[in-house]
Amino acid sequence: MKNILLITLLSFTPLFGMVKTAQPIKTQRIYLGSFLAKGYLSANKIFRIDTPVGGIIERLNVNIYDTVKKGDVLVTLKSPKILELESQYIDALIEKDYYTREVNRLRPLYREAVVAKKIFIKTKNILTKFTTKSHFYYHLLLEWGLSKSQADKITKTKTPIAKIQIFAPISGQISDLTIYPKMYVKDGTHLMTILNTIGTHLEVSLPATIANRLHKKATLYINNTPVTVESIAAKIDSRTQTIAVHLLPVKSMHILPDEKRNIKLYWPKNAFMLPASAIIDFKTHNIVFIKKAKGFQPVYVTILGRNNDKVYIVAKELKTTSQVAVTGVITLKGTLESKDD
Repeated sequence: MKNILLITLLSFTPLFGMVKTAQPIKTQRIYLGSFLAKGYLSANKIFRIDTPVGGIIERLNVNIYDTVKKGDVLVTLKSPKILELESQYIDALIEKDYYTREVNRLRPLYREAVVAKKIFIKTKNILTKFTTKSHFYYHLLLEWGLSKSQADKITKTKTPIAKIQIFAPISGQISDLTIYPKMYVKDGTHLMTILNTIGTHLEVSLPATIANRLHKKATLYINNTPVTVESIAAKIDSRTQTIAVHLLPVKSMHILPDEKRNIKLYWPKNAFMLPASAIIDFKTHNIVFIKKAKGFQPVYVTILGRNNDKVYIVAKELKTTSQVAVTGVITLKGTLESKDD
């Protein structure tokens, strides 16, 4: 709202003794209020880890709420099922190597018509079968939890590895843990969940009077931590008269999804702070009374925020040297209304 100077000057001398004044305090940060915020984390910041295959938890390297980095070893699992699959893979590799040598041996003989075409093609088809089979088992081992280096080691040495290691797929914090050492787990058992809390949004319901003055990418502060307005809901909640706003902290606030926390929200904005008693409603607007040499001058102001008994306002007529009425304001308002009539 554009600030408009009210030209009415209340010049009744008796009023001067009834009214006390205060000077506006200039501030660059406005307190918007204390609100209940809820943690919100997008799906790509949450990673649920389930066991790829049944077995025994031989070693557990983390505890709940530990911080891990991508690539850290979380769990070592000993699995007979993995051992069986590795044995099948090794058998396929051995057969593949044998038929590779056979194909190489028979090829020149086939070209010289010494060996029948049927024998050569049959051997070549068997080689294709074991090549495909070994390729399938290799990728199945990766799916079941072996690292690429482990699978490559088996390929090279033809020696099984009965243990698999499960690595952290993302950096973050262990938010739940359902296993313990020496525990037997079945296929698909949930082991733990990792959250990348750096990406945690805060969902807060703000009064429409505040939310409507914000815009996407605006910077606010939770205490001294800067946050960015990520999104503002298009609709107002008719029940609470609030609008949902998503805030993205610049650094992690260590809040978990669905966790609720009271926050104090500030807006970096130039304004003046005055006692709330200085503000009066007048014709659907807010005004203050500035002391002049011969009386008090009413001035329209815009309220940007409140903090207990303080109010944050802007008006082009306000200065740090202004003397603003903070008591006797009701009397001034009554005089103004009588003059307006």
